[in-house]
Amino acid sequence: MTLRTLRNATAPTLKDLARIAGVSPITASRALHRPELVAEATRLRVAQAVEQSGYVPNSLAGGLTSRQTRLVAAIVPSVGHSLFSDMLDALIHTLAAQRYETTLGISSYDPEHEETWLAAMLSRRPDGIVLTGTEHTARTRRLLVNADVPVVELWDYQPHPLDMVVGFSQEDAGRAAFRHLAACGYRRPAILRADDSRAARRALGFTRAAAEAGAPVPAQIVFSEAIPQSGRGRDALNALRAQAPEADAVFCSSDALAQGVLSHAHALGLRMPEEFGVLGFGDQALALDAWPALSTVRVDGAAIGRLGAEALIARMAGGVAAAAQDVGFEVVGRGSTRGHQAAR
Repeated sequence: MTLRTLRNATAPTLKDLARIAGVSPITASRALHRPELVAEATRLRVAQAVEQSGYVPNSLAGGLTSRQTRLVAAIVPSVGHSLFSDMLDALIHTLAAQRYETTLGISSYDPEHEETWLAAMLSRRPDGIVLTGTEHTARTRRLLVNADVPVVELWDYQPHPLDMVVGFSQEDAGRAAFRHLAACGYRRPAILRADDSRAARRALGFTRAAAEAGAPVPAQIVFSEAIPQSGRGRDALNALRAQAPEADAVFCSSDALAQGVLSHAHALGLRMPEEFGVLGFGDQALALDAWPALSTVRVDGAAIGRLGAEALIARMAGGVAAAAQDVGFEVVGRGSTRGHQAAR
């Protein structure tokens, strides 16, 4: 069920919160804004009512003459990846052209942090919300239902989003990655990936494509997104060669990881692409400067940001926008895999 079908005409009010907690509106307000003036038992009742109702305190109450703030709240997992940076740049510039300001949060791939950030942002009454991905906590979904503002989810794609979505199928990208490596003649390709949900869905598509082709189950090396990027490629390749020495190619969850793998493969004396193939994800700026040039899955992050902003602008202006937009992806074959064909 989508936000459009779940939202009520009005979000929960302070009076609703007070009624659920069994206190007066003044007491409920004090529990939220001056908790030192309220007994602990009362604070707990009000906190439980907030959780139950999805109530969001309005920190701007009394300071606005209309509901419009011309503020958009956006959150991304990281700004360390150029794909997210390209997406954000296009998003912010497209919104700014229509006089919307963007406030940015970073979730560090943690859905609970996204939830905390969203609750804080909703208290500022933004005109629109931008989320990265389609996986959220139950409370995040309740907050979005009650917020009654347009929401666009970026980067992932599903035909029935919360409100609006612009992205691509992670699983299909993984399937295409396996098929590219198989078409290049690799028989035992493996997966090196971070532990975030999007990389996991690409790995699922990769594994399913292998099963459909009758190929061996791909080995997987999974590492925490929280560890420093320096040395990831080296450590991941060492782990793979210890666990699955027969692997003759790898699909990496980012170009940065793939470049680290390429560097360490050179140090190990592996001949690429004849003996060992490397496929990245993202087609970042330095992919062409790697040696050999990095084969990769290209995603147009800038298009995702621009289309997401345009959909949000249309809805914030009271118009309509497409609920789901699939921007697709492209597998680009370069020197790090056998053959230099490009496949969609």
